[in-house]
Amino acid sequence: MGPLYTVSNKCALAVVLAFLALQVHRAATAPVSTGEAYLYDRFVRPATREVLAAGLPDRDVLYSLLEKRSVGLLHVSPFSVRLPSLLFGILALFAVWRLAMRGFKTAWGGVILALAAATSWAGGWFVKADGTGAAMALLVCAVWLAWERRYLNLIGICLGLSIAAKVGFWLPALFLALAILWYWKQWWEWIDRVAIPASVVVVILLAVPASHAGAPAENPPQLAGGQTAHLRSALDALRADAGTKPIRIATVPSAEPIVNFYRAQHRANNWQRALLAGSAGHFDYYLIPSGDSVRAGELVYRDADFAVVRAAL
Repeated sequence: MGPLYTVSNKCALAVVLAFLALQVHRAATAPVSTGEAYLYDRFVRPATREVLAAGLPDRDVLYSLLEKRSVGLLHVSPFSVRLPSLLFGILALFAVWRLAMRGFKTAWGGVILALAAATSWAGGWFVKADGTGAAMALLVCAVWLAWERRYLNLIGICLGLSIAAKVGFWLPALFLALAILWYWKQWWEWIDRVAIPASVVVVILLAVPASHAGAPAENPPQLAGGQTAHLRSALDALRADAGTKPIRIATVPSAEPIVNFYRAQHRANNWQRALLAGSAGHFDYYLIPSGDSVRAGELVYRDADFAVVRAAL
């Protein structure tokens, strides 16, 4: 490994810090997506015991637990639900740095680190409140530890945690485990250091919760980026119009998790949890797509995507 503080490495560090600053800004200011709000509302907001007792099988278990801790410390906000992803992004860049400095010349190591930071910013994996970024970071850490043959038990733990972060990563984790076996060519050490720790982590974090998950998976329609911004503007208008009076809100499946996230973020205790339009009972406001027929009442807000209607008395 060459010297760390060369000119190229200092330039690479400056690029990485710039992209990290952009990531933090995006995490704090970008509107939450339907998937992010859904993860919070279904698996982070309730007590852990409730989630395990009646949870759905499509939750990101590891990320949900970390997000619950982040929200408990910093309150509900776009930044707090995305903070675990940001931290996993830093971990991934550190692992890439170690790999680059070990496998390439010093100058190329800095270039690779800068490219990894730019790629992670463009892909947005580490500013989304789900387990994708966490799973990717843990796999990269497993590669680094296996290459350097350091902290060997952590290799299997990283592989198991990547599956717990995002169940869909079981296949990349399996391929990586087999690649490590091919690289080491030592069966017993691989079983002891990789296979057993990974299996234990998966059993603890996935098999036990999955045994309680009996409800069918939900797949709410996703809103595009511009639509989430318009929805936030509609909610601001609704909040200003409602004031402090108790209200009930009816909305559509794609907006329902975001409305309830907004309610928690702004501590709107006078709002009851939003329900789907068509549910039984009287509603004070309807938040519906602009293309739908406007219900009887007074139009409070309207843009290209959403309309807010105050129900007639």
